[in-house]
Amino acid sequence: MKKMLIAAVLFMLPVSWNASKAQEPGKPGLVQCNGCIFPRQAAINTGSSGLKLVVDFSTAKLYGFQVEYDWETRRWLAFPQQVPEPITTAFHRIMDATSAAALEPEAKTGPRQGRERNGGPLVMLHPDNPGNANNIRFPDAYKGLNAYDIVDSATSRSRLGQNLALELAGATGNNPNWNSIALTLQQAALTFGSIYGSGTITIRITWRDGSTTTYTVTAENVGEAKYSQGQSRDATGNMVPDQSIVEPATAPRYAGAYYFGDANDRARWTRSASHFGVPVTGGSSTGRRMSCSWDGKTITCQAM
Repeated sequence: MKKMLIAAVLFMLPVSWNASKAQEPGKPGLVQCNGCIFPRQAAINTGSSGLKLVVDFSTAKLYGFQVEYDWETRRWLAFPQQVPEPITTAFHRIMDATSAAALEPEAKTGPRQGRERNGGPLVMLHPDNPGNANNIRFPDAYKGLNAYDIVDSATSRSRLGQNLALELAGATGNNPNWNSIALTLQQAALTFGSIYGSGTITIRITWRDGSTTTYTVTAENVGEAKYSQGQSRDATGNMVPDQSIVEPATAPRYAGAYYFGDANDRARWTRSASHFGVPVTGGSSTGRRMSCSWDGKTITCQAM
C-alpha cells in the first residue's frame, strides 16, 4: 500500500520542477526524473543549454550536467558535472528525514505515532560550531549575539535568517548557477518531504551565553529562515519576550514565576518586554525574581 502511495505521489509531481527556467537558453535548471534510467537524456530533454541538476526523489539521487548544443552535429550534448558537497548534504538531510517518516508504521486510528506531523530535520547550531557541524558555517557577523539581540533587532533577525537559509541549502559556493539550483532543489525537496510530514527544517541555535533561538525553513521560505515566535529562551530557560507575549493565543504561556541568573538578565528581559508594551513594575535593581499573570486580555509582570 505504501509503495502504491509513493508511486501515485511521484506521478502527480511535475516532470520539471523549474520548467520555466529550464527552457531559457543558458540558464541553470532543476529537472525531476523519478525512477530515472537515463538522467543524461533527462537533462538534454530540457531543450536548453546551461547547468542542469537532475533529481530522482524515488532513489534520493542527484546528477549534474552541463548541457550544450553542438552546431556541427546538430544535437544536444550533456557533460557530467560534480554536484557540490554542500548541496548533496542539504538534499540528503531532507530525504533522510522523509525516508524515516515514510517507514513509520501507521496507527490504526489517529495520527502517526512517535513523530509530529511537519517535524522534519532538526539542525543544532552553535556560534563556534566546531568542524562546521552539519556542514553549515555559522555566520561570523552573528557569533557574538544572543537570543535577546535577535528578538530586539529586526535587521539582525532577518539577515541571520537569510544567512541560515543559504547555508542550509548549500547555496554558498562561488558559482551563482549552482547557488540558484541549490535553493530550487531545497524548495522541491521540502515540498516532497511535506507529503510525509518532514517538510520543515528546524534550526535551534544555542548561543555562547546559553540562550537559544529557533528558526524554521519550509518550501515557502527557502530564501530566508523564519524566526519562531515564542521559542526563544534565556540562559536560565525563561521565555524571552517577543511578539508572542501580546498575542492572545500565546500570551498566557508567559504567566508564572521567573528566576534569573543575575540582575542584568532580568533587566534585559524587562527591556525586551517593554518593546512590546508589557511593563515590569516594582522590585529592586538587584532582584532576580519576577512573577507574571494573565487576566484574560494582557500579561502583567511584577519584579521581586
